[in-house]
Amino acid sequence: MAAFIALCVAWGGVARAAGPAAGGTGPVLCVAAGQTLELDVRFHDAPPAGLRLLREPGGEVVASFHGRFGQGAGAEWQAGAGPWRGAAGAGCYRLVGIPDAPGGPPVCLVGKGRIGFAVGPDAPLFATVRYRGADLQPADTGCEAFPAARDDGEPVASPRPPAAAAPDDDGGFPWPPPRPSTRRVLSRPLAIGDVAIPTLGSVADRLQAALESAGYVEYGYYPIPGGFALATRLERIHPDGRAYAEPARWEWGQAALTGFDLGAYVRALFDVEQGRFRVIVFVVTDAPLDTTPDAPRAAQALAWPGRGAPTLPSALRKQAYSDEAYTAALVYEFESRGRGHEAAFKAQSRLTGDAHLRQARLLAALE
Repeated sequence: MAAFIALCVAWGGVARAAGPAAGGTGPVLCVAAGQTLELDVRFHDAPPAGLRLLREPGGEVVASFHGRFGQGAGAEWQAGAGPWRGAAGAGCYRLVGIPDAPGGPPVCLVGKGRIGFAVGPDAPLFATVRYRGADLQPADTGCEAFPAARDDGEPVASPRPPAAAAPDDDGGFPWPPPRPSTRRVLSRPLAIGDVAIPTLGSVADRLQAALESAGYVEYGYYPIPGGFALATRLERIHPDGRAYAEPARWEWGQAALTGFDLGAYVRALFDVEQGRFRVIVFVVTDAPLDTTPDAPRAAQALAWPGRGAPTLPSALRKQAYSDEAYTAALVYEFESRGRGHEAAFKAQSRLTGDAHLRQARLLAALE
């Protein structure tokens, strides 16, 4: 196994960093050779603030995140909220919280797989960071543990419906979802358009219109905690993410699968030509997006659109798309080496989530 991955935390005063040599103290994430650091940054309703990831030693700024990115944040902030993935390889990085308003150092809260920042012990979190590729070292952290009142480290929204039952065998969409090959969190304007008081129904209508304009006419809806998931039909893609022209776009094996028989999918898994395939699942919710480490089976992903409802259930349509809600596109990519070999899930796509959505012509439909 690769060398031990450690998370060491040293906490003190934080100076406002603004350049490549910015310093500061905060959680240190150490990544072993062969691993990749992944962060999912989410800002909350609190004083505007930013986060910086600094290389250790040296203090070089590797990534910058800001709650106002795109709406007044300075040019030194190079990234907004959402997923971030670093280059694979060993190294250590320091995560520093930087409130815009002057005052003392932020409070750091730690939990399994997450780090939170607040301007004071009793203040609401201004940011939560989910991390992968590192383990928390409990000794000498200098950070407080997430109290139960913070509900898994993030603000509590309205009560959430129970997760939809989705056993692997019936092809349902599971929650938490299996890890995707890549993903893209949509900005709020992309998700709601010009609707003044958005609902889950208005967001669903917007996504559905974008899908149909890009040629996706088969999809399935699933209720999930805090919202819904919308899964597209599996399609054949070129290496650059463009979909094949029809009818080859929808062919799996020697012929197109027009039904949704799981047994037929399983048999077809060993009869597919060499190539790449993709399923896109839009997740619309105010619940934390925690994915499992499990890889989805190709037969499971193939059946997602057909097992879901053709329209968003009426009980969900009127539910508000709150300020805490977000829309994320999870991209599941599969690759076949040719007939006689089962199509395999690609744990890491060669393309970013943004590239997949642009090549699928979905971002253009939403912009």
